Amino acid sequence: MKDDDALSGLLIIFISSAFFSMGGASTLIPEFHRQIVDLHGFMTSPDFAKTVALAQIAPGPNMLIVSLIGWQVAGLPGLLVSTFAIVVPPSCIAYFSWRGMERLKDAAWLKAVKVGLAPVVVGLMLASGTITARAANHDAVGYGLTLFTALFMHYMKRNPLWVIGSGALVGVAAYRLGLMGLA
Repeated sequence: MKDDDALSGLLIIFISSAFFSMGGASTLIPEFHRQIVDLHGFMTSPDFAKTVALAQIAPGPNMLIVSLIGWQVAGLPGLLVSTFAIVVPPSCIAYFSWRGMERLKDAAWLKAVKVGLAPVVVGLMLASGTITARAANHDAVGYGLTLFTALFMHYMKRNPLWVIGSGALVGVAAYRLGLMGLA
């Protein structure tokens, strides 16, 4: 694959995705996976899952996933193209939408649209979690950790760092006991 093909592919993928980014980059992970892994073959599914995991644990905005994908696919030029493509269009849309919403803030239809979009964002976030779990889990230990994490976060309402630390410890222990290998 040529670098120019990868850069133009990243530009098209992320600009087109930017126009549908309700709820941030996390809601776009299923579409990123479909485009980057399934359609273009820029990354493997396990590499994609590792990139998503790194973006989630790193400090900073959720849009970091896009920059990391660009970096993985085409190095520094890929990072710059991907970041530009995902940041600039939504920024322009947000600016002009904000100006319009300020003028229409009392309109009933605008309030209805805001209420109607909330479940869409939640559904997109659930789809993101499902796609990431399916890409990352390859054995019983992985599926068990995913189930435990979901239940723990739902019922215990604790800081996610507890789950991240526990998952790391279980992963090291499972590797040492020969229950799983490195992907």
